[in-house]
Amino acid sequence: MSELSILIPCFNDEKVLRGTIDKLHDTVTHSSLNVETLIVDDESTDETLTVAKELISEYPALHIRVFARKRRRRGFGGLIRFGMAYASGPYCAILSSDGNDPVELLPTFLNKLRAGAQLVQCSRYNSKEDAKTVSLRYRIYQRLYRTAIRVLLGKKIKDSTYGFRAFNRNYVQALGTSGNRFNVCPEMTFKVLLSGGSIEYVPGKQASPRRGGSQKFRLPFEVVGYASVLFRAAMYRVGLPWF
Repeated sequence: MSELSILIPCFNDEKVLRGTIDKLHDTVTHSSLNVETLIVDDESTDETLTVAKELISEYPALHIRVFARKRRRRGFGGLIRFGMAYASGPYCAILSSDGNDPVELLPTFLNKLRAGAQLVQCSRYNSKEDAKTVSLRYRIYQRLYRTAIRVLLGKKIKDSTYGFRAFNRNYVQALGTSGNRFNVCPEMTFKVLLSGGSIEYVPGKQASPRRGGSQKFRLPFEVVGYASVLFRAAMYRVGLPWF
C-alpha cells in the first residue's frame, strides 16, 4: 500500500498535465517516496483522459490511476472527495494539474504528517517574495479574508485557501467536507482547526500556471463559497451546529 495518495483534479488539461507529472516524478524518485497518483477528470472535452492513460506506463514509479466522473460535474471540491474515496494511502496531497505548485515540498509535508500533523498547508504569504507570484487583486482579497478569520475565529492564519496541501485522509474524511468548488480548501482548514487538529504551515512560492491549462479558479465565483464556509465555522465556534 502506498503511504501518500496524490490527488490531481483535471479539466481540459491535455497540454499541461504531462509537464506536471514529470515534475512530480522527479520529486518522488529523488526522495524515494512511496506514492500512488490519482488523476481525477471532471468531464474534460479535450484529450486529457487520453494523455492521463498514456502516463500510466510512462511513469510506473508514480503508480498512476485514472478516474473519470461522468454527468456529475461539480467542480474542484467534488473531485477531491471523489479522489479521497478511492485513495488507499493514510495521507493525501492535492496537486494542481497546471504545474504551479512547489511540488518539491512534498517530502517536507510527509515528514510533518508522520510527526502527527493532521494537515500541512503551503503558505504563500509568509514572505513578501513568495507573495509576489500571486496577483495583486487576490492578495488584497486574501488580506481581507485573513482579517475576517482573525475576527470571527480568533485565529491568525497566513494562508487557508491554497489547494496545495497534504492531510491525514482518515481524519479529514471523518470530519467531512461539503464544498464543491475551491471553498473546500478553507473548509478543510477550518474543520481541522476547530476539531483541535494540528496544522503545520510550510512557506512556498506558487509559480505561474503553464500556458494551455484551463482557468479553473475565478475569484468572483469563489467569494460566496469562501464567505459561506467562514460564516459556518464562526457559527460552530459559538455553539451552533452549522458546520
